[in-house]
Amino acid sequence: MNRKALSNLRQRIVDLREEREKLENSLFRPRKMIRASLVFLSNYCGKKGCRCKKGFPHGPYPYLSEKKKRKTRMTYVRKGTLYEIKAEAEEYARFQHRLARLRKTNEKIRSLLEKIRDINCREVDEYRDKDDR
Repeated sequence: MNRKALSNLRQRIVDLREEREKLENSLFRPRKMIRASLVFLSNYCGKKGCRCKKGFPHGPYPYLSEKKKRKTRMTYVRKGTLYEIKAEAEEYARFQHRLARLRKTNEKIRSLLEKIRDINCREVDEYRDKDDR
């Protein structure tokens, strides 16, 4: 590979490092978060003659959905805390998304660095063949 190709690889790494820095800065001071998703569920009470028996369930009611030890746990969200919980759950989702982007960016940088290494490395066989002449 020629110098121009190496230069292009290096420039891509510089661009990715800038992107990584922006992501790191956005992750550095997160707002208050809650490790869960906000979901709305309807339910059935089981009372005889209730409207939910006729296909009109109660709700929907807000719940926090969290994974613990491979199990999903649902927690009812009280009325007075809904907006606060919604903001915290959204911040957690944004944080997780940025963290995933950071991992992908790091992987791209690593891959490009390995390409640079491979371009600049020669095999032992090349050395051996040259030495045998």
